Amino acid sequence: MFIKSLPIGIEDFEQANGKYYVDKTLIIKDIVDSCLGQSILVTRPRRFGKSLMLSMLEYFFSNKKDSEPLFANKRIASCGGEYMAYMNAYPVIRINMKNVTQPQCDEMIKAAIGQISWLFRYHSEALEGDLFELEAKRYNDIANERLENPMDYAGSIPFLAELLYKKYKKKTIILIDEYDTPLENAQQYGFYDEAIEFFKRFYSAALKANEYEEFAFVTGVLQISKESIFSELNNLTVFGPVDKTFHEYFGFSEQEVADAVDYFDVRADMDELRNHYAGYGFDGMVYNPWSILNFILNERIDNYWANSGSNKMVNRLIDEIPDSIATLNEFVNNESKSFAYNRAITYPDIKSNYETLFSYLVQTGYLAAKPIGNSTRCLLYIPNLEIRSVFENEIVSRNLNQKASSAAKVLRNAILSGEEERISFCLKNYVFDQYSYYDRLNDEKDFQMVINGIMGILFGDYLVRPEVNGRHGRCDIMLSPKNGKGTGIIIEIKKYKGKISNARFDKYAGDALNQIKEKGYYEELARLGARPILLYAFVFGDNGNRVKAETLLLPSPNL
Repeated sequence: MFIKSLPIGIEDFEQANGKYYVDKTLIIKDIVDSCLGQSILVTRPRRFGKSLMLSMLEYFFSNKKDSEPLFANKRIASCGGEYMAYMNAYPVIRINMKNVTQPQCDEMIKAAIGQISWLFRYHSEALEGDLFELEAKRYNDIANERLENPMDYAGSIPFLAELLYKKYKKKTIILIDEYDTPLENAQQYGFYDEAIEFFKRFYSAALKANEYEEFAFVTGVLQISKESIFSELNNLTVFGPVDKTFHEYFGFSEQEVADAVDYFDVRADMDELRNHYAGYGFDGMVYNPWSILNFILNERIDNYWANSGSNKMVNRLIDEIPDSIATLNEFVNNESKSFAYNRAITYPDIKSNYETLFSYLVQTGYLAAKPIGNSTRCLLYIPNLEIRSVFENEIVSRNLNQKASSAAKVLRNAILSGEEERISFCLKNYVFDQYSYYDRLNDEKDFQMVINGIMGILFGDYLVRPEVNGRHGRCDIMLSPKNGKGTGIIIEIKKYKGKISNARFDKYAGDALNQIKEKGYYEELARLGARPILLYAFVFGDNGNRVKAETLLLPSPNL
């Protein structure tokens, strides 16, 4: 097997045509049959063949190409002359926003303008039409980037389409690849609100139905809401990862995977490939094409898609939405969850709540979704073992570790300063909600064991001991400073069956504090010279926990 026979990383159709090409050309028939006069947006995760698809469409439709040899043996050729008549018959404007990712807003917009001006130079034949003098001047100003106001470039695509119509007397096909990359970049670098103004005008103008547009086909990862970017566009039809339309054209079907494995004579277990790389599409049977091609190249199972890009954006979003971690743990443990799936979102929306975050994870390929009946809700789940490893090794573990470290600092400081509500919050959200998910805690001994372990981790500079003898009994947990100086801590734990009212919590906590004082649990700390001494009651019911603290006022040991 030769590396050159696999189209890994190739986004140009002519180059891919000389290698092993999974024929997706029947999408042309679907477009001709039902999409003329429309603006289509197809969203899929990265490396699912979007750029190669747009390149194929350009080669087929563009009148600047001579594509008959490329399509002679493709599936579209068997559909008849009525479809092949569209080949090389139209002016095509194709713009790729992949590299519009600069760290400053003005630099990024300048890069987009550079793409626009290149298009005008590429289509220099537009000057050969019957143009007015002002039209020719505007063309040259855009082609040479002479317009002073960046917003003056926003309407350039329909202008170019008009000029090409004057030249060819043919409507123009508009192809836009990775339209949302600049917006993700702007969000990452903190100038989203500033950048959205330019791209909102640019995309709305480019895709707004007019007499010079045959159809538009746009690809990206996210379906960004119309209110955010397509507010003036009323003819945009969107097909996302949970829609049936076009689903067979992005990613590989099981038969296509089997054919590829057979062609390259690679030993493969189809069940194993399905478990590792399928799970996408409206029926869950679409395979990740990047992973399959790399599996064939290397002849081994590995996390190819997961290792092909950065998870920074996802990590940052999860870090900003603390409620998401528990649910992600449930996904990792093979549970599916019902959510209101938001097809159209904005980047600011993602931070607003975790349901929107999970919609983002579906669109970016980290989760899959199946519609529930005719409702707006979907059943979300991890699609395959490759993505499960991302959550386990790169997302959940990383964020749990970071949050555990942050929560540990908060909890330690709260214990040392007697902040009852903060201690209760940390115990609920960072300890027992996670712990009880794996193993139900039943009695005081269970809770004592967990709390004692946590204190041992939090207070490495303390001697942490359970069941320490006092004058009239044994305290549950005692923390004494190893150097003999500093705050001493006594913890009494109470666990009660069933749900407990707030008044009951307070009563039980008060009883626990009185028990510490009446039985002299604190006296050893007093003899050791610990000052001050904090007394704690940790009370647990089935509906949560309550912490009550009291500072024991004792004279200085030096007096």
